Amino acid sequence: MAGKITHLEALSQVCKHLDHGTAEQRKIAKLLREENTRKFANIGAIAPDIFYFYHVLSPVRTKKALPWGDLSHHENVLELILNFLDGVLTVEEGIYRDRFLAFTLGYIIHCAVDIVTHPYIFFISGDYYNADKEISSKAQYNHMRVEFALDSWLLDFRWGMTPKAYDFVQHVDVIFKGKDGQKKMDPMLWNFWLKSLKATFPKEFKEKYIGSEEKIIPGDILNESFLGYLYFHRYLDSRSKIVRAALSFLDKITLHKVNSSVLMLPLKEHIDKRIMNEEKREWSYPADPNLIRNDSFVELINRACEAAKDAVTNAWGYVHDKTSRSSMIKEYQGYNLDTGLRFHGIDKMRQFSPL
Repeated sequence: MAGKITHLEALSQVCKHLDHGTAEQRKIAKLLREENTRKFANIGAIAPDIFYFYHVLSPVRTKKALPWGDLSHHENVLELILNFLDGVLTVEEGIYRDRFLAFTLGYIIHCAVDIVTHPYIFFISGDYYNADKEISSKAQYNHMRVEFALDSWLLDFRWGMTPKAYDFVQHVDVIFKGKDGQKKMDPMLWNFWLKSLKATFPKEFKEKYIGSEEKIIPGDILNESFLGYLYFHRYLDSRSKIVRAALSFLDKITLHKVNSSVLMLPLKEHIDKRIMNEEKREWSYPADPNLIRNDSFVELINRACEAAKDAVTNAWGYVHDKTSRSSMIKEYQGYNLDTGLRFHGIDKMRQFSPL
């Protein structure tokens, strides 16, 4: 997964592209930015990643949600998006139809960014899915370091901002308090998302989903993954000097066996500049070593945003009866968000060159 800030910055960049497009594309940009819908677009832009945060302090419990993160990245990516779009069409025109559409378009932008940037990120961080736990753990640690470093670098490159000033949670904080006093995600969005997951993955939903189809109950996979994601980034706020100091102290007293500081966005002076690939070294797709590129990270983001602009335009056309289902299938079916390729699963990922 590309980092959270990268995904939100890509959404912003896509809107800028749409601003200079057709009248219909300007309508899309307006929807994604409006006060009543923008947070839903932002949530869509980070949505596939929330399942990795179900219960971040309990790895055993978090494992129950991991399959949904993996399914969202590896299986039936287009089918889930089409189910989102079909779900939008069943809702009467109004604020929630707009919110669901904004969420779906944000989700599409997330997918485009992953498809374009993930091959590079996996190539330079290592074999994330290796059966050897030592190899995969090292790659997963590297993966997080790379994504957080890219987020931090992008903040400086785009806005001259430091992680000490960036408030992420405000962009996705849509939490309600129920009559029972329990906090939960927007129940309408929960229901919309849940229906699409069930329609896309009926077998997995029946066997693995924890929760009720009728209402949000304690332990619900979708709701608690969203809350876990939000709480993780709220408590590990990059702006907090206290949290930074505490994590650094924990690393020191454990002789860096924990490496908890990786959970915070690094400061610019601590980033390995090689990860941006400004010198344009060649790299290859891990799932297809014959596919060689030399894009820098900025070039990858620009390419992803161009592809995302086209994809959300097609999705808008689908909802407004201007784009057919068959054309969507022809253009997008089979993409894997980690390999970046069509009909290439993670089992094909073999080529890596960690920095």
